Amino acid sequence: MSRKAFTPISLRGLELKNCFIKTATFEGMSKKGVPDDRLFDLHASMAANDVALTTVAYGSVNEDGLTHEDQMVIDDSAIPHLEKLADAVHEKGGKISIQLTHCGYFTRSTRYQSKKPLGPSKTLNKYGLMRGRPYSKSMSKEDITRTTADFARAALISLRCGFDAVEVHMGHGYLLSQFLSPAINKRNDEYGGSLENHMRFSLEVIQAIRSEVGEEFPILCKMNMEDDFQQGFTLTECIKAVQMLDEHGVDAVILSGGFTSRTPFYLMRGEIPLKEMVESETNYMQKLALRFFGRSIIKKYEFAENFFLDQAKQVRQSTKMPLVYVGGIISSQGIEEVMDAGFDMIAIGRALIAEPDFIKKIKENTEHRSPCDQCNICVGYLEKNGMKCVL
Repeated sequence: MSRKAFTPISLRGLELKNCFIKTATFEGMSKKGVPDDRLFDLHASMAANDVALTTVAYGSVNEDGLTHEDQMVIDDSAIPHLEKLADAVHEKGGKISIQLTHCGYFTRSTRYQSKKPLGPSKTLNKYGLMRGRPYSKSMSKEDITRTTADFARAALISLRCGFDAVEVHMGHGYLLSQFLSPAINKRNDEYGGSLENHMRFSLEVIQAIRSEVGEEFPILCKMNMEDDFQQGFTLTECIKAVQMLDEHGVDAVILSGGFTSRTPFYLMRGEIPLKEMVESETNYMQKLALRFFGRSIIKKYEFAENFFLDQAKQVRQSTKMPLVYVGGIISSQGIEEVMDAGFDMIAIGRALIAEPDFIKKIKENTEHRSPCDQCNICVGYLEKNGMKCVL
């Protein structure tokens, strides 16, 4: 394996020891929004095992943005936990980022039910149907302005707590991704219609964050290359959107895909752990629906190593800005292929869940492959037991 992957990298002055990022994967370790020791240990272990930048997943920018109850809201109440996370990672020699997001209409949270879920347009919220949250409302301009300010406030809190970067979640069917998707965004104002209008909210968020955190703090964005359903966000639109992000001073884009509420396994591939999902479900009606209709409504995608690479190469050819590859990284050879294709960094999920020392092993052994077999049982048990490998 070439040494390119282990060459130090600088993002807006942030010095990273190599190209490897622990990608944001929801940990399930914050009961009622309060992290437990497992979360601190997890991210510290990434740093201890030579992951350059570890990403804390699902930092909701406000109470409206929770997908479900066991997620952190990044406000003043989160400050002690964020400071502890940053200290734990820095003590092990790593850097830490947090994924800032808002679920949009896709929520089943019952912690805050004073109003309907928010989205670009009115729509049915199948995810929250059994929890008494069946419909979303179309966000007003005041809602958009308030949420934009909440993204910026959450980023500033993260910076002040010692975080080294933030990741704005524009993918996977969450709020900003919903605004990007023509199938979901049916607005006829300045936030709907053209790609430029669909991107407006995201760009306003980035500008607001930059105005709060200053010029020396890295902002990364995760966005879809494709939603993978009819009238969804496409690769052609992604290429243009990445160019807009470059023009607005984003430091790197993490290229992903899939829509959690429609094509959830497009972004992971492999087995659908339906049995474990049914076991973990606490809502009786939702449990029955999964048991009897899960196989017909959840589409399976076969796993292949580096499964997003062909699409990601097309984005790579369209821009010189830093790009992060994610999707199907399981071996030294696969990493070599991605680096040879011109990507600046690599984000890894399941391989690091299976082996926290995966980066050390591939450095020592050019033939190493992750033991992860893409059974996805870790996903099925996520909300019940937290993120861990079952192997």
